[in-house]
Amino acid sequence: MIAKRIFSTMLSALVITCSISNYNTYEKTGTLAAEAEDTSVNTGTCGDSATYSLDDAGNLTISGNGAISDYVDGKNPFANSAPIKKVIIEEGITHIGNYAFSSCHDIQSIELPESLTGIGEYVFENCTSLTSIIIPDSVTSIGQYAFSGTAVKSVVIPESVVTLDTNSLFMGCKKLESVVLPQSVTAIYSNAFKDCVMLKEVDIPDSVTAIQNDVFSGTTFTSLFIPSGVTMINGNALRGSKIDTIYGFKDSAAETFAKKNGLDFIESEERAWKRTDILPVAGVYKLECDVDVKSYITISGMLDLDLNGHTVKIPEIICNSTSNVIIRDSDQQKKGAIICTADSNLITSYNKLTIYGGNFYGYDKKTVCATVRINDGSFDYYGGEIIGYYSHALSLRTKDGIINIMGGRLKASSAENGKTNVYSIWLADTFAGTLNITDGEMHSDIGAAVSGSPSDCIVNISGGKILSDKDYGFKCLKNGTVNLSGNICIKGDKGGIYVPNGKSVNITGAITGADVSVCAESSGILTNGLGKYISDSTLKRYLPYIKANGTISVNDDGELIIDVPAVTSTTSVSGSTTSTTTTTSLTSTSTTTTNSTTTTTKETTATTTTTITSTSNNTNSTTKNTSTTTAIGSTTTATSTITSTTQPTTTTTAPVKPVTYTLGDVNNDKQINAVDASSVLAYYAMISTNQDGGYNEEQKLAADVNHDGLINAVDASNILSYYAYVSTTKETPMSMEEFIKKN
Repeated sequence: MIAKRIFSTMLSALVITCSISNYNTYEKTGTLAAEAEDTSVNTGTCGDSATYSLDDAGNLTISGNGAISDYVDGKNPFANSAPIKKVIIEEGITHIGNYAFSSCHDIQSIELPESLTGIGEYVFENCTSLTSIIIPDSVTSIGQYAFSGTAVKSVVIPESVVTLDTNSLFMGCKKLESVVLPQSVTAIYSNAFKDCVMLKEVDIPDSVTAIQNDVFSGTTFTSLFIPSGVTMINGNALRGSKIDTIYGFKDSAAETFAKKNGLDFIESEERAWKRTDILPVAGVYKLECDVDVKSYITISGMLDLDLNGHTVKIPEIICNSTSNVIIRDSDQQKKGAIICTADSNLITSYNKLTIYGGNFYGYDKKTVCATVRINDGSFDYYGGEIIGYYSHALSLRTKDGIINIMGGRLKASSAENGKTNVYSIWLADTFAGTLNITDGEMHSDIGAAVSGSPSDCIVNISGGKILSDKDYGFKCLKNGTVNLSGNICIKGDKGGIYVPNGKSVNITGAITGADVSVCAESSGILTNGLGKYISDSTLKRYLPYIKANGTISVNDDGELIIDVPAVTSTTSVSGSTTSTTTTTSLTSTSTTTTNSTTTTTKETTATTTTTITSTSNNTNSTTKNTSTTTAIGSTTTATSTITSTTQPTTTTTAPVKPVTYTLGDVNNDKQINAVDASSVLAYYAMISTNQDGGYNEEQKLAADVNHDGLINAVDASNILSYYAYVSTTKETPMSMEEFIKKN
């Protein structure tokens, strides 16, 4: 036994544990329990404030407060006692000292209290009849050899354990079939599962970074999954085991180890999650069961979680500043769900969150918290449903992140509580990022669907549905920039878009379809659809030219103003002079009287004059433009003039550099992925505020994947869809060009 202790101490030093020789520690601190020769087991003390009693049935009860004493191997007061079949440790005991029950061969079961925080070294070593043990969630530390030589069949070490010395932890547990380790464990030390001949598998947590020698010696299972976080594998880690196949990530330490040791390596990222009391905090997992988590969890790394049709109940998931969290649901019936069980946000993110599917339900009792809250970083939403009951479905607070709504449904369901200030998307005071809405549905039953009071932000709407049953669809922001393009549907019982006095909404791309009304602060509903801005006949000519920097605004008189600047260009013409003058006058009037049956609707006039002059000379032709403005309730004249001056010119032909690019590969790194999509969104955000996006000609061609002459969130969405397709297809993928045509 002395030899074993010396070996254990040397081994612990080699693997850089904090374990110290028990003898030396106790000698220095004076905490070594007295080795009394009196081994009476009827009653006695086993700690400063702990006592024990043993009845005739073999039930050992330990009561009191504080810790059970540390002992030298074989010198605990129970080792040579009458047979102890059951140990009952009552509330108040906080720690079980080293060797406390070591070699008590007759103990069959043990009850541990919720007050217990620590289990020392060798505590149950060689308790050869001990078949079961339940470790309470209060325990935070477990020492080496704690369960070695027992007859336990399964052990679950709770997530509360943050200090776990796995050195020989289960060595010689010949009946052990399954073990669950906490996500806090960082190393699997020597002999951890040595001679566990009945063990069927070991699920190594993603938190583990090192695997030491002889960990699986004497085991009989044949395959092992090694997470990507493992960077050190001892050359003798699998010595004496039957393991011949390693599963893991490509280009990982697991693959290197397998090839070096002549083992089969199978690339596999996804693992099955079978625990019902906790969620993984790192790795790629598919749920195999429903999960009920009692306290919040924090994610600090990469987690890809497939709900797989199962339900998760949890107070809160916190994604911290170093996290990258992906949540999906592969279930065909889309039943996967995460339900908030406390007065908190369901998901709070500080870095990057992506949701591909699943149902997310906020706290259904009184709360001021959101279902999903983006405090910082970015959020991509492709599908599923996010529902808020007493608060917002999605709350945006990030100062510089990009939010992409590309599918799914965001719903504020507050009818039962009657709260009017609950929105499907809330733009908080601190939100200064970019919100891109290209698809999906935002729906609120009482309040506005999208609203807020940000200090500064950019909102780009080019698709999707924004709906409210009782309020406005989109309550325009007093601060920030709002851009419209594409096919838009914004509707509400009070109106579609609410525009306060002095506020503008930009039209930054061609409107390809619209089901929307616009409301002004002074005069109420001014339009019943985008086609009512001007006459239908003019609309067909007018809307296709609203491509850059057009605006909808409301003046102090409550008039709705449409302002579309003409495109500025400079043309060099040889041998001719052209002068063109175009004058367009548009007047449209609309007045709505509330609670009255009399309504006066628009009166429109249009006048166009064109002059063309040509002269045969070498000419520089410059186009000068002023804006075309339509005011409902007023008449505005806009003029576009092209003037020419005759000057001799000299033309030098420079070599033309060939333009080469790959559609979708904006950064030209030979890959089409989320990086390219993010670049497109950043470019779009910049040009939407009249800044230079910084793209060269090749990048512009590569970014415009749908060939509509625009670079916007639609292109980014197409790139992300193509990336998802390429990542999942098992065949040779089609090109981006083919993908766009097919979809």
